[in-house]
Amino acid sequence: MRILAILDRPETALFTLRAAGDMARRLNAREIRLLHPRPMTDPAFQAPDEGMPTPARRKAFARQVAGRAKQLHDIARDWSDAAGDPLAARAGWVETAGDIRRIVTHEAREAGLVVVSRPRADDRDDVGQALAGALYDAGAPVLVAPLQAYDTVGLRPIVAWAPSPALDRALDLARPLLESAGHVTFVIGSEHETEDASPEWARMLAARGVPVTIDRFTAPRERMGEEIRAHALTAGGDLLIMGAYTHSRFVEWLFGGPTRDLFAHATLPILTCHHGFEDSIA
Repeated sequence: MRILAILDRPETALFTLRAAGDMARRLNAREIRLLHPRPMTDPAFQAPDEGMPTPARRKAFARQVAGRAKQLHDIARDWSDAAGDPLAARAGWVETAGDIRRIVTHEAREAGLVVVSRPRADDRDDVGQALAGALYDAGAPVLVAPLQAYDTVGLRPIVAWAPSPALDRALDLARPLLESAGHVTFVIGSEHETEDASPEWARMLAARGVPVTIDRFTAPRERMGEEIRAHALTAGGDLLIMGAYTHSRFVEWLFGGPTRDLFAHATLPILTCHHGFEDSIA
């Protein structure tokens, strides 16, 4: 398996690298590839009514892009040197300029897992484009790295259980991690009380001797994401596994709803997949 780590912001790069290294070890990956996609044009001049950048502005933008690239390369080199891991030491650096979404989509199609930094409200637009390219256009499994350091990733996973093909893909990828976990919690939220049987995955893991907890709760739909996050943190998890919305819910994902709520506020690493490649966005 190749793990692709997207490095786009110096302030989040180390968390992304550490999460990629942890997942590489847990999933027995054979390669880590570090990608820094660089914008070709200044996003401040994307619309026709914004005019054309002056020569001075173009030079300033070029210096800004080059400076960020150097910072990221230095952070990656220092991480690789200090990791004490042969896989990290061999991590390859790739720097490509152009359309961010297309660059990431192309690279992500060759990866078994893509690690991206967690979106924030004040991010540049191309940060969200990288996530969309990996998750929706390439259809790759994505690990959203946290904005803090974790001692472990995946020893105490939390599964946000809502049956879907997307969650099935995420769980299949995480099977080696789940089967060797110290504890797995299935968080099952619904709007109404239910007597549904325990998930088959929970029964399978318990049969293999993995400690499993089922945490059921009820909550209004608009609070479901926040409640899942709260239950996951209370359980002491170090990874949240969930399915992503399909293309038909993309606008809701961007501007509201449970998945966006989790991306906006969660402090856990999030492993997620999208299902339905025929609906991917060009």
